[in-house]
Amino acid sequence: MTVQRLLAVCAAFVVLFGVILCRVYWISTDTAYAANAGGQTLSETELPRTRGNFYDRNGRLLTGASKIWYALCIPGDSSYSTLFPYVPFSAQQELYQKRNSLSPFLIQVDGDLHLSGGYLYSGVERYLPLPIAVHLIGYLDGEGHGVSGLERAYDDLLYSAGTQQAVLCTTTAQGSLLTGTEPQLETKEEGESQGVQLTLDADIQRACEGIAQQEMSRGCILVLRVSDGEVAASVSMPEFDPDNIAASIDANDTSLINRPLEAFSAGSVFKLVLALAAYRAGLDWFSCECEGSVQVADQTFRCALGRAHGTVNLRGALEESCNCYFIELGQLLGARQILQAAQDLGFGSATAVAPGLKSATGELPSLDTLQSEGQLAMFSFGQGALTVTPLQIAAMTNTLAGGGTYRAPAFVQGTVDSETGAVQALERAEPRVVCDESVARILRSMMVSVVEEGIGGDAEPEEGGAGGKTGTAQTGQYQQGGEELLNYWFTGFWPAEQPRYTITVMQDGTLEPQTSSAAIFARVANALFVLENS
Repeated sequence: MTVQRLLAVCAAFVVLFGVILCRVYWISTDTAYAANAGGQTLSETELPRTRGNFYDRNGRLLTGASKIWYALCIPGDSSYSTLFPYVPFSAQQELYQKRNSLSPFLIQVDGDLHLSGGYLYSGVERYLPLPIAVHLIGYLDGEGHGVSGLERAYDDLLYSAGTQQAVLCTTTAQGSLLTGTEPQLETKEEGESQGVQLTLDADIQRACEGIAQQEMSRGCILVLRVSDGEVAASVSMPEFDPDNIAASIDANDTSLINRPLEAFSAGSVFKLVLALAAYRAGLDWFSCECEGSVQVADQTFRCALGRAHGTVNLRGALEESCNCYFIELGQLLGARQILQAAQDLGFGSATAVAPGLKSATGELPSLDTLQSEGQLAMFSFGQGALTVTPLQIAAMTNTLAGGGTYRAPAFVQGTVDSETGAVQALERAEPRVVCDESVARILRSMMVSVVEEGIGGDAEPEEGGAGGKTGTAQTGQYQQGGEELLNYWFTGFWPAEQPRYTITVMQDGTLEPQTSSAAIFARVANALFVLENS
């Protein structure tokens, strides 16, 4: 009986051993199981993705990618102590926090690292080879996606344009490399080599930014090409560092506001709208006696400093920016005709900058609001409920400079193939005629008189002459001492004959600027002359 039991136990062991042997053989030959097991020990770490770029109108890079280096930190091989001396200060905290990680990770290191036996990989970092137009271009988040400006508007296109690479490691349960394996650099997704070509001219943009940095603390400069309405320069002050957005947030200095696209009180630059409306209505003959103030609906409105201008016609009223004249003209025209002229010139409507990115609309007072004679009086010299964007003022001026045809301002020419340079043009709104060329020519001559004979003398450039209009707007904002902060404008064209550029300068929220907006206009015109003749 004992022998039989022993034989039975032995037989059971033989059968069990056979089952185990078969199971081991099945596992070793089952590829699906093997693949699954391998996947459990596969570590993947992505390098920063490259990104499509912005170009100026001449194909020059406005953004780019600089090479940076990353080292693979492997748990258990003393990578932490080896790499720490070579890791930039900004990345040392990350290295410390991940020092006990259970999987390999990449850490940025200095470019001159000579690491014996280590694993180094080159990556890219977004940078501005020409650090200009930061407000228009915008900035990225930590994941490489656009947060503001054109970076955000074209994020899908620019992100997909880049190549994505990753480092693959086969590791043990403790995170170290599996014996006999090496990290592998693989391309996960090939980029599409696309970028965005802007209308900006890098030389004009840099010149305007240099002038703005010297002459204004808050404000903006816009330069448009008269022939097509394309924006050659768009400057906003104060500037910000796209690599240190936190500094601007902490400073709370309005540096993240892109002023050309925001709405502000207009002041007397809006009087050009009434001048156009007067010609449309056949009231260009109108003259009045300015005594320095005028009474409308129990309200007294004054010219600057209460100065009496005597008998003035339309040309003289523009030259001296006579409030009384335009108040009287506004009463004759009526709200409907002024509003129509303003709308035809683009006021009250947003300007499309790029897909999903528009300017502010500004505010035109309603017809009902302007039934009040007092409201109509304020509207007639650019005050009251009216707000406008610098871009709208530039487009208005460009219409007069361009013979009476309104061309919507454009910032983007189109998408570009980064390898071939071929541009797929962005569809634009059709130009529309706002007034006869003869009317535009007369209004231009009046704007030239503002510079040559009137209060805009600071805007006179060294060469070519210019035409323009001054403006000072109340804001309803006051300093602690009770002084009201004002917006100071000058908008005009250069040269005086056959204008090629429209220039709009605005300085906002200041008691008195260190340099007048008209003088800044002149400096921009001088720079354009130098660039055209260099």
